[in-house]
Parts: sequence; C-alpha cells; structure tokens
Amino acid sequence: MADESRAHAQPVPEVLAHLVELNVDFQVLVCLGEECRCAVSPRAIVRHLYLQHKTLIELRKLVERYIQSFPGSYDHLSVQLPPDGSFPQPVIQVDDGFRCKQCPFMTQDHSNIRKHANKEHGKKRVRDEEIFSMVRIQSWFRNGKERYWVVDEEARPVPAPPARPDIVRDVGEESPDSSDTTDEEAEEDVSYDRLEGEIRQWQDEKQERRLTLLARPAEVEVDPWLQYTKWYKVLNKSKHDLVRTYAFLREPDHDEIKLHRLIRAWKRIFERCLDTLEATDHKDVVKWWGSPKNEVASQRPFELPQNSKTLDKYSQIW
Repeated sequence: MADESRAHAQPVPEVLAHLVELNVDFQVLVCLGEECRCAVSPRAIVRHLYLQHKTLIELRKLVERYIQSFPGSYDHLSVQLPPDGSFPQPVIQVDDGFRCKQCPFMTQDHSNIRKHANKEHGKKRVRDEEIFSMVRIQSWFRNGKERYWVVDEEARPVPAPPARPDIVRDVGEESPDSSDTTDEEAEEDVSYDRLEGEIRQWQDEKQERRLTLLARPAEVEVDPWLQYTKWYKVLNKSKHDLVRTYAFLREPDHDEIKLHRLIRAWKRIFERCLDTLEATDHKDVVKWWGSPKNEVASQRPFELPQNSKTLDKYSQIW
C-alpha cells in the first residue's frame, strides 16, 4: 500500500473520468485508453494525451490544472510497486509472464528468460522448469519501462469493516456491553461465514474440475495442434498403450546397425531443432510456429513443454 504519510491527491474531476483514473492506494495516474491501460507520470500525462489520443485542448488544460495540485511525482523507476501475490490492480492489464527461480527477474518473453538464465546464471540447454516459473504479472508502465510484480487473481481483497454510526444517548444512559449482540447481528455473522464456506467449496470444486480435464481432456478442448493433426482422436481409439510401451523401451543392440543409425540421426535432428528454437528471438516467428492455421498466428508462442521428461519420453516412443 502507499505510504500513509504521503499527501493524497484530489480525486480526478468527473469531466476527466473517461480519460484518467487515480489509483488511490498507490497515488498513480492511469490512462484509460483501450490501447494504454497503464500508468503515466504526472509531468508527462498532458503530452501523452495529446500525442497518443489527440485529446481536445480544453480537456488537456483541465488535466494540466489538476496536475498542478498533484502531490509529488514519480516515473517508471521510482513508482511504488504492489507486493507480489496481491490482488491485481484495477485497469492495469494482467499478462502471462516468466519469473526466474534464482533472482527477481521477470519478463513476458520466453527467449529473454532463457537468455537471462544463460548470461546471469550460466544455465544453457537446461529445461524450462529448472529456470523459471509461469506467473501472472502486472506493470504500471509499458513500452520498455516495465517493472513487474506477481498477481494472484484468485485472491480476494479484504473489505474494510463497515463503520458503525455513533449513537447519541441521554445523560445517564448506559452504553451496551461489547459482548451483547442482537439476533440480527449474529445472523449476519453466520451468513458471512456461510458465504465464505461456499466460496472455498466452489474454489475446491473448480480446481478438481481443472485437474480432471487435464488428466482426460474432452476432444473439443485439446490443443489446436492435436485437433489439426487428429493425433488425439487416433490415439484415443487405439488399443496400443503408449505409456506401457514406454516402459519397455531400450537402446538398440550393437548388431542392430540400421536402427542405431536411425536413432542417432533422429537425435541430431532433434538437437538442431532445439538449437533453432533457442536462437530464435523474434516473438512473432514463434507465434506462427505454434499456429495450426496459415491465416493467423497463435496467441501463445511455440515453446518447450513444462515437464522436462516429456521431450525424451515421446521422442523415444515415436
């Protein structure tokens, strides 16, 4: 939360409410433009509204007048960040991100986290799950000025307890003891506890449904690549148990020369593919790699699976 000793800014005038919002907790001005949804420093907001949104001069003058009384200032380096694991800040966009397991470094780019691990921690050709964790992140600023924090979208902001009105009593009238509660107040407490219990039960059921779908996904919910190649439909009807087959896999004997050469060639191709993926920095390229369609790129980039054993396991099976 923001420093309590710091002077608080005045609320944004209603005539400007469609342009700018004040984050009261952290005293940060947020641009409400659909293509922005990010913080803007007080000294730059007038120019930002002019260059990015072509805001009318009359409105810009009102913003400038509001900024004149804004207490203090900040930029992308000095702005206070919410604590990790907190509920997402309103308006600010929530993104998928990668957090280094050895330091606070975070990024939205898979290739950047791989480069960071290689340069800062000497980890090259290491499985993804040994390098980073998948997290949901926010940043006040964008366009190269990002400083991320981790958010928990399942968290619930703690509501402030409702203020009880002061009761004016006649002289000599005793104040009620704090332990005395009316039936209505007791019923309200019970209802609140029941509501909390229902929320926890719903969250548990949601997690159970999610794990069930991950274990046996419905055919319409599988990855677009599997739908495109129809692998899942074919393997789902097959009587051949690939998992059981994997348990009997072995390296070829010395007299199985052709098989040995085939597997060695496959491993070389496989290593070349991994080298190409690691060396590809352009995010749009890996998005096209991950798309089963020729007309549109995938929203998620093509990347290595999270389980370190997946590549070796299915490589040997195929």
